[in-house]
Amino acid sequence: MDRPLRVVAIDDEETMLKIIRRSLEPEHCAVETFSNASDAIARLRSGYPVDIIITDLMLPDIDGFRVIEEAHKVDKNIFVVVITAYSSVESAVKAIRAGAYDFIPKPFDPEHLAIVVRRAAETRSLKLENIGLKRQLEGLPGSGEIIGSSLAMRQVFSMIEKVKDTEGTVLIIGESGVGKELVARAIHYGSKRATRSFIAINCGALPDELLESELFGYEKGAFTGAVNNKTGLFEAANGGTVFLDEVSSISPMMQVKLLRFLQERNFMRLGGKETISVDVRVIAATNEYLKDAVDRGGFRKDLYYRLNVIPIEIPPLRERKEDIPLLIRHFIRKFSLKMARKISGINKDAEELFKRYKWEGNVRELENVIERAITITDDDVISAGDLPDEIKNENPQLPENTAAYPKNLTLFDLERIHIADVLKSVNGNKSKAARILGIDYSTLRRKLNAMGIPIE
Repeated sequence: MDRPLRVVAIDDEETMLKIIRRSLEPEHCAVETFSNASDAIARLRSGYPVDIIITDLMLPDIDGFRVIEEAHKVDKNIFVVVITAYSSVESAVKAIRAGAYDFIPKPFDPEHLAIVVRRAAETRSLKLENIGLKRQLEGLPGSGEIIGSSLAMRQVFSMIEKVKDTEGTVLIIGESGVGKELVARAIHYGSKRATRSFIAINCGALPDELLESELFGYEKGAFTGAVNNKTGLFEAANGGTVFLDEVSSISPMMQVKLLRFLQERNFMRLGGKETISVDVRVIAATNEYLKDAVDRGGFRKDLYYRLNVIPIEIPPLRERKEDIPLLIRHFIRKFSLKMARKISGINKDAEELFKRYKWEGNVRELENVIERAITITDDDVISAGDLPDEIKNENPQLPENTAAYPKNLTLFDLERIHIADVLKSVNGNKSKAARILGIDYSTLRRKLNAMGIPIE
């Protein structure tokens, strides 16, 4: 954060307060110290904003457990770290159950205190970010920008409602840009885990070593450059949800480690010897059917079954074009407000182009097009001239020779025959067929299933 971290330290030993202050000086902290809890609590109640409290457990007026209770009455997002010479497993458990973030016995290493405070600050920042996101998502159908009235989207909304309070692992399937992370967030923020962290990671964006350290964390000295302990995402999201995007891209080695975590719900940090157990819900997402990856030998069958407990498939935008007008209105409102523009809608020519376009980038592409149009238009209505050339020039070409098929066929039969012919021409290779047909692999599978053409 840009501003100093605001810390209140409570201890009846002046020497200890000085040690705490010196320990946190390099951490960009503004530390205010108190020799008793009553004065510190009075300071909190006066409206003084506090991020973290560091308190002794045994104090002359009230104990540290009461400090936790009173602090959370003022602001439930204050993180409390308890320090005490009366260390025991029982008191540690009691402090954590009372709502403490961490427990440090005296005497302590100042560097260890600094690490705990730094970690608490990071976790608190994530929590506040998640609370803000939840508020943004409230009040819209399906949450956030998951917008649609089509049958396909109503089915997605129904699945979100059904699975949000279950503990099963969810696998979200859909092309890039359809809103897989929005669905994951809607599940999390509609569940009993809503007040805890939602943490997303793109598995395809990181090499194995970085992905492993991000998920599981590491101990100081685990490798060159590991100068401090690092909390992994599974640990940071304890009680909440971890969203694994592009899960199909992870390597065989990481597949084994993820499988073990899903089976046991525990792990060891890199370089660590202690097993850490966490309560985390996992939601995964992929832009391809994992069953096909299993059949190709690129994905473990046992991991597939662990992830595919509750599958939710989000259709591409071109298969639910009746949702396009709703999305257009939503994004016009969003960007008009953001840019302080008074844009009332789009004209008929522009709307027709929106409906005709293939939207290979799905909802994300539509959002970008609306933002661009609002930026450049000189009118209060978006027109065709405000749209990118690829949308204005979208004009599907008819084949030169259409005499090959009888003229009395329905469009459904014609499409079925053409797809079967293309599949035959590529010896049943569905990936090649999809490229020739100009559709994605998942769409081809859906069409084959609807048409009764064998998929395997």
